[in-house]
Order: sequence, then C-alpha cells, then structure tokens
Amino acid sequence: MFIIPVGDRVNWKRPPVVTLLLILVNCFIFFFVQGADDKHDQLAMKYYFSSDLPDWELPRYASYLENGSDAEESRLFNELLSKKETATLRFMENDDQFMRELHAGNIITAQDPVFESWQAQRAEFESKRSFTDHYVYRVDERNMFKAFLSAFMHGSFSHLFGNMLVLFLVGFLVESVIGKALYALAYFVAIYAAVFMYTLTADGGSCLGASGAIAGVMGLYTVIFGFRKIDFFYSLGFYFDYVKAPAIALLPLWLGNELFQYFTKDGAHIAYMAHFGGLLGGAVMGALYRWQRPALIESHHKEAESKEMDGKAFQRGMDFLGEMEFRKALGVFKELQEHHPDDANLTRLIFRAAKADPASEDFHSAALKLLASTAMDSATSNSTHAIFQEYLNSAKPAPRLGQDLIAKLAKRFAGSNHCDDAEKLAGLLQRMAPQHIALPGVLLALARGHYREERRDKFEATLQGLISKYPQSVEAETAASMLRMG
Repeated sequence: MFIIPVGDRVNWKRPPVVTLLLILVNCFIFFFVQGADDKHDQLAMKYYFSSDLPDWELPRYASYLENGSDAEESRLFNELLSKKETATLRFMENDDQFMRELHAGNIITAQDPVFESWQAQRAEFESKRSFTDHYVYRVDERNMFKAFLSAFMHGSFSHLFGNMLVLFLVGFLVESVIGKALYALAYFVAIYAAVFMYTLTADGGSCLGASGAIAGVMGLYTVIFGFRKIDFFYSLGFYFDYVKAPAIALLPLWLGNELFQYFTKDGAHIAYMAHFGGLLGGAVMGALYRWQRPALIESHHKEAESKEMDGKAFQRGMDFLGEMEFRKALGVFKELQEHHPDDANLTRLIFRAAKADPASEDFHSAALKLLASTAMDSATSNSTHAIFQEYLNSAKPAPRLGQDLIAKLAKRFAGSNHCDDAEKLAGLLQRMAPQHIALPGVLLALARGHYREERRDKFEATLQGLISKYPQSVEAETAASMLRMG
C-alpha cells in the first residue's frame, strides 16, 4: 500500500529552502561520499583475505555456531568456510552477537598468543573499510553521531530516489506552514525518534536511510493539516487512484501499515519500526505545534483555501472567455482583482474581456493601468506597445491618454525600437502642453532612439529642435554635445 499527499504547488518565490538543502545533502553523501564505498570495500576484502584474520576468526566462528542452537546456520557456514570468499566474511559479520563478542575480546582473548597480532590486523582491516561500514548506525553500538549520519546515507539509488521524492512532496508542504527553523528541528528530532524505536524493537543489525526522518515529516504533516481535506494519491497493487480525505486520517493508516509490515515481513531488511517511530515522533511534534501556535496554522489554511477558491474562479473566468461570454468573464476577473489588485495578468484579462464594450469604464481603466506599468524589461515594453495600439484603435469615443502618460509612453517606445509611435506621441504632447516639464527628456530619448535605428536626419533634427525650443534645459546641453561628437 502506498499513500502520499499531492497538495499545493511549490511557491518558488518562497522556495522550501530546508527541504531542498536536505535533498542536496542526501544526494551529495550518496554520490560523492558513499560513491567510493565499492572501491574501499574491495581494498578491505583484499587485505582481509591476504592477512591472517581468516585463519584466526573464521574457524572460531564455525566453532561458535556449532556450540549454538542453530544447526542450519552452522551447516551453511561450513559449506562456505572452505572457499574463504567475501560471502564467508559477510556471513560472519551479519551475526551481531558474535561480532560484539569478537570486538570485545571475548573470542580471541588477551591470553591467546595471537591476540596482539590479531588486534593490529583487525584495526588495519577496519581502517580500510568503506564510509558506510564505518558510520552506519548499529544497534549494539548506540552511537548517536552515527544515528544522525546514517539518516543521510542510503543503500542504493532506488532507496535514495524514493526517499527524496517523498521528502519533496511532503516536506515543502510542512515547511511552508511551520517555517524553516522549526521544520529543520522537527526533521532532526524525527531522526532520533525513528532510531529510538528501531533500537527498542531490533535484536541487532544496522539502520541507514532518511526513511525514519521522512516518516516524521509525514506524521507532522497529518497533525498540522488535521481535518483539512487534502488530495491523496494511493495505490493497492496495480490499482491506483486519487481521493480527498482529512489529512489526519492518514496517520492511523500509515502507523497500521508499518506495524503490519513489521509483523508479517520478518527479515525483509526494512526498518519498519524506524518508520513507525518517526511517524509517532512527528505526530507528537505536530500536536505540540498546534497547541502552541493554533492561530498560525489556521491563518495558513485559510490562505491556502483562498488560493484554491481563487484558482477555481480563475479557471471559470478563462472558460467564460473561451466561450466568448465576455460579460461573465469580466465579472469573475474583476472579483478576483479585488483580492489581487496588483496582478498584471488579471488586468490584461479584464482588458480582453472588456474590449467587447470599448466605451466601458472597465476597458479604459484596464488599458490605462497596463499602459502605466513601471516595469522596463523588453517583454513588458513590447506588450505595452501592443496594448497601446489596440487601445488606440478600439477605444470609444476616444482614448483617454493624459499628458504625463503620453510623456511616459513616448520615452518607453523611443527606448524599445518603436520610434515612429514615440515621435507621434512627442508631437501630440508638444501640441497639448508645449511647456510640459517632461518634454526635453522625451525629445532627448527620441533622438537616441533615432540614433539606434540609424535615422541620421531625424536624429539631428530632433536634437536641433530640442536646443531651439528648450535652450535652458540640461537636455539641451546634452543635445549640443551629441551634435558636436557627430
């Protein structure tokens, strides 16, 4: 069974920094630190079987098994013993109890003549082992640093990919609600909650991977989002579908699934109880957060619901626009604009919808708002020019271009290779208000536009006109200098 929430899209204006950083750290350790594991393992194995260690350790392990209660394990190991291959050593090392006794000096004791040589060779062998072998968390050691580091190591690419996918899908949702600092703290606490539960329930062995910590994020998610209905993707065998349900309903499902897997798949080499511990730890942290900051959670959920409603309304407006129901589309977009007054895209859509009635106040106000845009990038300038031409040709009874807007548009068009329209606007402004304070700047911008477009005659004529009509202006001094330079 696989169940995962599929919520809001990532807001890249406020990216999930901690989630992305955790993914990068996990990937870095797997590809660039654990990436050398195979090489180190080969060197370590080569050293082991060229040393005296196999002669000292493997026969003692065979005797240890013979004296034990598992005759089948003893038989299997004796079949491997004569080969003295890597599998023989792995068989022995997977026996946590024997390895604990071996490292404690209870198998090859201090009274044994080979003890000092064994100690030296064993230490040399351990020093050659891979990063993963050195730092993986082992229940028998209970090393808290290794517990932390193991949560950033993985056994295979598929293990890494699955974990990072779930972390991204769930992590950014939680981070967006509780903030970066608390989210990072919760993630680290979940690591130890997972390790604690695994240590309580495992007879031995090792544990690595981000699964327990990610389970903590999932547990945190279910409590933070509580009874808010969320879309979930689920699969049962080959069947999969989407369902909307309260987020908290996932917690018992996830916990029950981990317990079921733990009791029915013994020996599957998956730390189900680490997942279980992470889920519980995350749920507890979520409950504490809800207790301390209920208003913040409620505020976030209201904002998310508002965005969801806006998204549905926007799609409805686009549908009306596609069906040429312009009045209905206009009503939807104007209502949305009340909540998002600075959204330029909504203003453009209102302009499109209101164009069906070019004498309307909505058409004029939308056009003027778009033409007054302060953004100066080339895309905006080209869009502004297209809207200007459309407004000029469609507006009824006539365009409502004020003097300041005319000056602004003339400068914009002169700087974006639309000098013909800039020249017309400059002439219009000179007729409407020959002493307008912006006119010298408009003429200078127009001259520069002509120069870029290699219109030499118009370049010189515009500069001379500027000097003649506004001789006391700073722009006139600049114009004279430009003429002298040729």
